[in-house]
Amino acid sequence: MDNKPRYADIIQKARESETAEPEPEVEEAVTLPDSQNAILEGGAPGKVVEEMVNLSIRVPKRLRMHWVAEAKRHDTSITAVITEALNAKFGTPR
Repeated sequence: MDNKPRYADIIQKARESETAEPEPEVEEAVTLPDSQNAILEGGAPGKVVEEMVNLSIRVPKRLRMHWVAEAKRHDTSITAVITEALNAKFGTPR
């Protein structure tokens, strides 16, 4: 019998997937006025790739642990859930 603790493999896989959470994909291209500096996507005029930035909030550790576990159970990520909630509450810019 293996000398590892009973759930060591499951915990290790969960930790690896938690740290390797991919960035959400932004598929919509935004049209900006010519006067604004933007990174052009494939040379298409007016189409840009949005720069991704961090959004941080401080929450109790026990809640974060619970939310991460529930997100894994539902095969999603905290980022996807937060983005969905913010879009539902405030919508997206025009």
